[in-house]
Amino acid sequence: MAEDRLIVTVKSEFRLFRQPHKVGDVIRVRETDLLVIGIERFDLWGSTLTIWYTCQNLLVTDFVSMKKAYKEPHTVEAYVKIKHDDDRIKQFLLGTVHYIRGQAYKVQEYTELLIKGTDIEISFSARPIHPIDRKEAKAKLFSERRKKLQLEIL
Repeated sequence: MAEDRLIVTVKSEFRLFRQPHKVGDVIRVRETDLLVIGIERFDLWGSTLTIWYTCQNLLVTDFVSMKKAYKEPHTVEAYVKIKHDDDRIKQFLLGTVHYIRGQAYKVQEYTELLIKGTDIEISFSARPIHPIDRKEAKAKLFSERRKKLQLEIL
């Protein structure tokens, strides 16, 4: 996990029938508090449920808070050209998060697949992922730490 990234992907495994994390939960990974802001995908294999979460690093506060500028989900078109036998092709599944020009985007749907010689060009639409407001992130982190310390404010 890149500690300096604001938006990260976290893979978690759960035994079947155990309650997994939900959007809005704060989880701790490698001494870092992360807020679950989305679920990328999941996989069920035997009695193990594997979930990939989109998370906001609550310790990164050096970013510009953005309100969503569009009421409708705003999407962009992007593409990747990759060799047909390259294992990285599996990284471009639906729901995965990729950085394009420094902004995090989640792959929504494939729009075109082209075969060009031994290369495959995957075109897809992606929507930007906006972190929650700085003040909300600080309040969530403070609240979570207070819960862990079992402190009450009178």
